[in-house]
Amino acid sequence: MFEKDVVCLEIGSSKLRVIVASEGVNNTLLVKELATREYDGYFQGEFVDEKRLAPSLFDIFNQIDFKKKKYNKKLFVSLPAEMTKVVSTKASVEIDGMGKVTKSDMDALSYQAVKKARADECEVVSVSAISYLIDDHNMGEPLGKKGRNLSGEFSVILCEKTLIEKLNNIISDIGFVSVEYVSEVLCQALMLIPEEERKEGAILVDVGHLSTSVAFVKSDGISALASFSIGGGHITSDLCEAFDLLYEDAERLKRQVVISVDAGALDYYDLPSVEGKIERIPQEDANKVVAYRLETISSAINQCLIMQGINLSSYLPVYLTGAGATKIKGGKDFMAKCLARNITLGRAPLPGRDKPEDGAIYSIASEALKNC
Repeated sequence: MFEKDVVCLEIGSSKLRVIVASEGVNNTLLVKELATREYDGYFQGEFVDEKRLAPSLFDIFNQIDFKKKKYNKKLFVSLPAEMTKVVSTKASVEIDGMGKVTKSDMDALSYQAVKKARADECEVVSVSAISYLIDDHNMGEPLGKKGRNLSGEFSVILCEKTLIEKLNNIISDIGFVSVEYVSEVLCQALMLIPEEERKEGAILVDVGHLSTSVAFVKSDGISALASFSIGGGHITSDLCEAFDLLYEDAERLKRQVVISVDAGALDYYDLPSVEGKIERIPQEDANKVVAYRLETISSAINQCLIMQGINLSSYLPVYLTGAGATKIKGGKDFMAKCLARNITLGRAPLPGRDKPEDGAIYSIASEALKNC
C-alpha cells in the first residue's frame, strides 16, 4: 500500500500527463509513474472534443494500470490558465480586543475574500494571500501578532462549476473517490520562482503547444492572469504551410532551427522526412518563419501585461516555461529581445528533472505532496 503517494493529472493544450510521486530524501521528488497521451486539447477554455475526453482519460490511467495498483484514490487535477480566472479582493476582520491573530481570524479573512469574489457560478480553486495588514501596518505572517484589525489582499482563483462537474463525473467513473483541483499557473509560480523574487513581484510566461499564459506573481498568489490560444504548435503549422511539409517533418524542422544564427543564402537545414528523403530547407527562410510567430506571441504577451494594468518595472524578473518556446534553440533570447526584458528559464529545482517543458507536471506533484 502506498501511503505517501500522490496521483496528479495535468491537462495540457495537446497532451494529458499523469504522474504518481512521493517524497524522496532531502525534499526530492520520487517519480513512480509518468504517462503521457495526446488528445484533442482545448481552445479558449473549452475542450475541443468533449466526447473523446473520457476515453482519453481512461486510456492514460490504464497506462499506469491504476485499477490494479493500490495507489492513492485521491486525484489532484491541475487546471490550465484558460480554464480559470483570477479575482483580486480585499477583506478585513476585527481582532477581539487587543488580542493576537488566531487561525480562526485568518480563516474568517479568507472567507470574506471569497465572498467578495462573488464566486456563486464558480468553484474556488485556491485562495492565496498577497499581503496582510494589522492596524494598517504591513505584516508578513500575521499569526500570533497583536492588533485590533486584520486586513489583507487576496488572489482567488476560480473555475466554472459546469466544467468541474464534467470532470468530476469522468474521474469518479475511473475509480477515484475524491478529487482536488489546483491551478497549474500557481503551482509553477510557487516552485519555479524563488520566494525572494515573488515578494517583490515576478512575471511567469508559459508557452505551451496551443496556449500561452501570462501571470503576475506576487508573494504566494497570482495577482493577475491572462491567456491566449497561440503556442508552439502554431509555429509547426507555419512551417508546414511555408515548406509544404508533413506535420511530423515540420516538428523535426522546428527542433533543428537555430533562430540566433545569421544564416546566409546558401545555408540549409538537412531534414530527414518521414518518407525517407532528405529535404533541404533554406535556413534563412525557416528562421524567418519561426521568428515571425515568436514575435506574434511576444506581442500578445506585451498586450497581456498592458491589459493587466500593473505598473511593471522593466527590471521585474520574467520566467519562461512550457515546451512551446523553450525547446526552440535561441527562442528564449529572441523573445527577451522582443519583450525588452531579461528572461530566465523556469526550471524545477530537482536534480535531473529541470527541463522547462516539465516544470508544470513536477510543480503539480510537489504542491500535491504539500497538501495530501
